Amino acid sequence: MSDALNLAMLGDIHGHLTLAFRLLRRWERETGRRIDLALQVGDLGAFPPPFRLDKATRRFAEKDPEELGFGDYYRGGPDAREVFGDADDARRIDADLVFIKGNHEDFLFLADRASGAHEPVPVDAFGRIRYLPSGARWTFARRGISLSIGALGGIADGEGPGRNAVSPFYTAGEVRALRANDAKLDVLLSHEPPFGAAEVLHPKYANAGSREVRAFLHEVGARYHFCGHYHEPGGMLPAPEGTNSYELHAVGFTSPAKLNPGCIGILRWASPVDHDFALLDAPWLAEYTRWSYRAL
Repeated sequence: MSDALNLAMLGDIHGHLTLAFRLLRRWERETGRRIDLALQVGDLGAFPPPFRLDKATRRFAEKDPEELGFGDYYRGGPDAREVFGDADDARRIDADLVFIKGNHEDFLFLADRASGAHEPVPVDAFGRIRYLPSGARWTFARRGISLSIGALGGIADGEGPGRNAVSPFYTAGEVRALRANDAKLDVLLSHEPPFGAAEVLHPKYANAGSREVRAFLHEVGARYHFCGHYHEPGGMLPAPEGTNSYELHAVGFTSPAKLNPGCIGILRWASPVDHDFALLDAPWLAEYTRWSYRAL
């Protein structure tokens, strides 16, 4: 158990990075274990100043300025220094956060940072928030343990890939790149759930989702698959035998007095045959509200 890696899995963040890091640090204090890496399924809200916002993000940011929370981490502001700088141990996080794109990011900014990259590239002042480009496969290794991670960021453009990578959509080229190596992944991150799988969350998703994600899981495979996008309570999705697929809720407060259920999970990984995952569900989560979390 002590030699295993602990990987935190995060749903859509939409700028609420400080909330996410507060929750991860609290988990470390409560369990006495350290997080080795945090993985996030897109809609991080990677909008650096001068804030080229889409209409939906602009609308939400007018009501909740923390939708623009990435700006503090991009500049190396107070929240970023608290988490990644010389703050006291109560706030500091040693793990990097690696994210894929969703459909609400500054796509030009991400494309400029990731040009030609096939592994996570830093996008913040401390180099600790890193973007994994769509179509990439990357191996994370620590303490002699490794696992393969693949990314299909963004969403489908209608019923298939988009044509422009600098957009909310993944492209056919990115799908081909992900499938160029036919080895089964340990973890696949996608923003959009597999086509039809989220019907278990609500009947309205029966004909929604990504056909390319569904085909990848059936034809190539991943031991774990994590996605977000729909902002529904986190839970397991139907998947081919040998794959554990989960939709994660957004890290935030749909109801101001209650943290969204199933927005974070912990993957314990020792080897391809020794691993387990659970959504975070602890009594102390009830302490976190929209009004209280910065004091905790």
